Amino acid sequence: MCRFKTWHSDEHGYVIQCEECFHFQVSFGTTMLTMDHIQYHHFTETICKRVEDRLPMPDPNCKCIILPTHTEAIHIILSDNELSRLHDMIQLADTEMRTKALMDLF
Repeated sequence: MCRFKTWHSDEHGYVIQCEECFHFQVSFGTTMLTMDHIQYHHFTETICKRVEDRLPMPDPNCKCIILPTHTEAIHIILSDNELSRLHDMIQLADTEMRTKALMDLF
């Protein structure tokens, strides 16, 4: 049974990590993914890259951005607004993880 550490949680979803097996769980909207550390790292890199490379959308609510997951048959489809919210959530979780890592040094 996993014991979870919450890295970030808001009305759109959460990023948590098991304190025993170190797997991550990311929930956003109606999607929940469970990933190991490497899969999580690739997922967050993909999100950041999509945010950096995106072009202005005529309708920021149009669901036309496709994100691959670690499961080949499953993709996440998001609007530009949703991608921004997911990116913000991931960034806030990352800030918490980095802060904890720094505090653990003392």
